[in-house]
Amino acid sequence: MQKYDVALSFAGEDRKYAKELADLLNKNGYLCFYDENELANLWGKNLYDHLSSIYKDKARYCVMFLSKHYDQQLWTNHERQMAQARAFQENREYILPVRLDDTEIPGIPPTIGYLDLRSITIEEVYEALDKKLSGATPKTAATDRTTFNVVEIDTTEYVLLISRDEKTYFIPFQNVQWDSTEISLELLPESPEETAFLRSLRRHISEAFARDIFIALALREDAAWVKPQEIVETTFGSQIIWKVVFNEERHRQNGDPLSEVTFGSFTPEKLAEERAKRILLNKKLPELPDDFQNRTGPAGLLNEATLEMYVRGTNGFQISASPIPPLYRIFGKKQTQFEKFARLTSILYLKLSNTVEEILQFDLKLLNSNQVEVKFKGRRRKRFTNKPPYIFEVNGTCQLSE
Repeated sequence: MQKYDVALSFAGEDRKYAKELADLLNKNGYLCFYDENELANLWGKNLYDHLSSIYKDKARYCVMFLSKHYDQQLWTNHERQMAQARAFQENREYILPVRLDDTEIPGIPPTIGYLDLRSITIEEVYEALDKKLSGATPKTAATDRTTFNVVEIDTTEYVLLISRDEKTYFIPFQNVQWDSTEISLELLPESPEETAFLRSLRRHISEAFARDIFIALALREDAAWVKPQEIVETTFGSQIIWKVVFNEERHRQNGDPLSEVTFGSFTPEKLAEERAKRILLNKKLPELPDDFQNRTGPAGLLNEATLEMYVRGTNGFQISASPIPPLYRIFGKKQTQFEKFARLTSILYLKLSNTVEEILQFDLKLLNSNQVEVKFKGRRRKRFTNKPPYIFEVNGTCQLSE
């Protein structure tokens, strides 16, 4: 399980460069292994084994500050060997060299792409690393000086869980089984908050009021209200896996079909389409139907409030705005992760607000810091035996700022 975005490997004599890069990474929301930030965690540990795990298993990338000092240190050689083992196993650019001089380092051939601190700044190193971590093609002056660059494809899959107090957790998983009534997952929590959440669920399962605990879940193309049934924490070597079983609570997500009504010229299908536009494109309240537009005073206000109620939805989640812009403000620095989280959250909103029954197409892509492109096609629940279910599309851009 990867805990860090970046692990920094450097000699003590070159610490000032590593510290500057660590500060930039931490400031911009990345998780970075830098020894001075881990003093409490390192205290008392078997450092040989612990650092082996960090540089071999726990980071997405290892940035090495290569110099004559790096070549002379026992610990840097150990870190390098562990990182090289990882790079050999995965056959990809895990090691990202930053050169301070021309010292030849065993196992780091001169043909590997590197950045050179004699010709660029540490800020440019960060910019190049930021682009690689976010999955975008580097465009900075720093990356123009590299020998080559390969963009990483992040294949991590996440499940979205929203607790009954409306806290949101995006947790990686590795195996899933979803049948007609039960969902089984192997979760790999990455933060203490995620672990604490799972422990709280496990603690509540045996309590009398556990029957009142419902969790909103989104996974791949589906979402459901679920109730925790079994939670087991298992350790395999250095990896901790949480095996979680949920029961799907269909009576909660199906809602009351009688609550879907026609309002003026807005049929339930049209209202659902407007709700989808709000979720995906952050669209405001549509215009009132023609037969209500000329009404003023209390009647007009009542009609507007009623339309807002139906667009928000009368079952499940109440949709007051799109979840996409707030997610960008939190996760926007990591493009691939943001796109996955925005997609999962939108799926949860679309399905648990009874906007669609099935998602037929959903493409979401971050265009720039102001816009997300959305292409969506969904199918509603069939309402009439003599008519096919309603299918609609939503295409456009969601503005990330006002």
